[in-house]
Amino acid sequence: MPLADSLPVRGTAPRILIVRLSALGDIVFATSLLAGLRTRWPQAHIAWLAQAGFAGILDGDPRVDEVIKIAPDTIKSPAALWRLRGELKRRRFDWVVDAQGLAKSRLLAALAPGATRIGFDSKEPLGFVLQQRVAKGGDIRDIASEYRYLAETLSGQAAPPPRLIVGEAAHQAAVATLDEHGLRPGFVALCPFTTRPQKHWMEDYWPQLAALLEGRQLAIFGGPGDVAAAARIVSASKTPIVDLTGKTKLGQVPALLRLSGAVIGVDTGLTHIGIAVQRPTVAIFGSTCPYLQGAESPLIVLYDALSCAPCKRHPTCDGRYDCLRGLTPLRVAAAARALLGMHTT
Repeated sequence: MPLADSLPVRGTAPRILIVRLSALGDIVFATSLLAGLRTRWPQAHIAWLAQAGFAGILDGDPRVDEVIKIAPDTIKSPAALWRLRGELKRRRFDWVVDAQGLAKSRLLAALAPGATRIGFDSKEPLGFVLQQRVAKGGDIRDIASEYRYLAETLSGQAAPPPRLIVGEAAHQAAVATLDEHGLRPGFVALCPFTTRPQKHWMEDYWPQLAALLEGRQLAIFGGPGDVAAAARIVSASKTPIVDLTGKTKLGQVPALLRLSGAVIGVDTGLTHIGIAVQRPTVAIFGSTCPYLQGAESPLIVLYDALSCAPCKRHPTCDGRYDCLRGLTPLRVAAAARALLGMHTT
């Protein structure tokens, strides 16, 4: 029996709050929850609590009735927590699903009075606030495996890979943005940037990759903090790259990537967005454990399982990042050509 069939509901359909505050890639992965919950309870009211800097990725998603955006420092402010408690109390949620499994997400989940709280089992503090704990199950080789397993445990429905829905208005706006920058649908999207240096592919590899993909329009994506690095890559490339870094809002990115012919990126939220909008994707992994399957569109994962990998946040290579250095531009270009149907030259 699905877990949620045993949970109390005040009305005819449950009012559900998903708590996944950050980061971008994990919010994208957690959209697998939406499909399972919405399929099982089409009339449910589903809200999502997320940090304001990441919540924009959910704007306009018809599966989410409301996105509750909070400041990153909310957890440190008693006044902000009290205000949030008042907001959640007025919404009268039946269930709160903590899809993060951290002490801070458990604390925020506890702010919804009267709700049954379900969340990942972990060694983090405040586990006692959860009435139901779910193991991080699923096949680790599958993209978003733990979120799909949580969705299936709750709803009894097989949960699909992560999906982001692009509406017609967002699509037309993306077409206009491409036109403004001289891009055509079918361009190759380059996504080099992430938060940890041990997840970055070598900066000088990107211009080499661009040269190997000559003949395709290329565009580079990133956030405001990546502008300088993107400028270095574009400047070093003899092949033209359209620089969209810092020039688009987060909520626009899914529609833009949906128009690409392929996405090439490291273990970063933008790469995961490419998969979630069903684009052929080359994913470059080094220090983190990769997903290898389960996408809805063609996926090639490049990962050399060295004896030191995955090291996650504790590299032992003195900054060489051998796991990524061995993934040469030639290897990445060959994978991209395979996805794009290009002939190897």
